[in-house]
Amino acid sequence: MSNFKESLYKTKSFFYQVGEDYYAIGANTFAKITDSPEVDNMELLQNALKKNNERQIMKYLDKIIRIANTYRVDAREHYKLQDKLFHFIDDLEHNNRQAYEDLQRQLLLFDELVEKYNR
Repeated sequence: MSNFKESLYKTKSFFYQVGEDYYAIGANTFAKITDSPEVDNMELLQNALKKNNERQIMKYLDKIIRIANTYRVDAREHYKLQDKLFHFIDDLEHNNRQAYEDLQRQLLLFDELVEKYNR
């Protein structure tokens, strides 16, 4: 499944829920999110998706991508960060299959949302 890891690391930065925690993951990005207002944006996006409110979906999708990009590291740290993320995903795959599969579903949904709303 290294293809999954590669695609996750190459995509735009976004917030993903893994268990009870949220992480900013994407190109040059892997960080645990602890700031409550940032997590609140994920909940607002999820509510907009439930209501199929396209204007709100676009708003929060764009906002979360912009915030997640603030967690990007310098390109010189790229390989260290990539190794850290890949280890994290391997650990999920072997020790928390449900969280691993949830992360895969979230990436698929994110790809669909970006295709539809954030070209």
